[in-house]
Amino acid sequence: MAIGKVAIQNLAIVVDSSCCLPQDLVRTWHITVVPHELVVGDRTYLDGVDIQPAEFYRLLSSGRDRITTAAPSPQRFAEGFAAAAEIAPIVLCLTLSANFSMTHGSAVAAANSTGGANVTVVDTGAAAGSLGLIALAAARSSASNQPLDVVLEQVYVLAAKVELVAFLDTLKYLGRGGRIGPLQGWAGSMLGIKPVTGLRMGEARLLGRPRSRARATQRLLDIMGERARGEPLVVNVLEAGAAEEAQELGDAVATNFDCRELIVSKFTPVMGAHTGPGLLGLAFHTDYNSPVDEKGD
Repeated sequence: MAIGKVAIQNLAIVVDSSCCLPQDLVRTWHITVVPHELVVGDRTYLDGVDIQPAEFYRLLSSGRDRITTAAPSPQRFAEGFAAAAEIAPIVLCLTLSANFSMTHGSAVAAANSTGGANVTVVDTGAAAGSLGLIALAAARSSASNQPLDVVLEQVYVLAAKVELVAFLDTLKYLGRGGRIGPLQGWAGSMLGIKPVTGLRMGEARLLGRPRSRARATQRLLDIMGERARGEPLVVNVLEAGAAEEAQELGDAVATNFDCRELIVSKFTPVMGAHTGPGLLGLAFHTDYNSPVDEKGD
């Protein structure tokens, strides 16, 4: 921590920008977000910094430029760790699954290059809104000055519980943005459908092949109901250029489930580059009794 700076809590949370957390929650809970890079034609953007979802999905839909993504560099993570050290003397960095990105390796390299004594890096096995829910719970515990071992236990429990289910409006973007692991192999055999996919503990699975958005949306709700078994839930509704449908999906979730917390988020550009516009999804976990009613300073 820099000389003259006073920590506001014992532990600070760093997460990469694939987390899809709304900015108001990032600010409230003092979360440091390290941006991925997007290359649109001959121009490079920092995800969520100098390009926002609405602008990005317009560019993506136009199809004029080739779009690729890149994980944050070790230097970018080092800068994030330095910023987090202004908040707390101990830093916990949570990354999306190493099965889908080089992000985790980049964060580890950054921690090692800075000595790493006060930086812990965890591969959550999650992505997008599910990573965001883990980071949010960790940040809330950190704000109440829980020690690192307690927050880590919570992270590992949630990493094993949290799930992301979503459907794509089109398959044509799969593989265009870079490394996407097993998802790419599905593209050739599912023309004309809205594939429902699930991501849990670093593994992507195909969960349904509906042929309409309405049926795909209902499938998301059915899957979450099967997983919840009547337990209280924390839910993040995700959308990529489908705000009205996301609001309707959120209303359905609020009506049909016992939600301890319901968030509606925009699918961040670095994730949307791989899925295309029109995605709807649900990230969720059964309640961990995180202190959602308390506020950060």
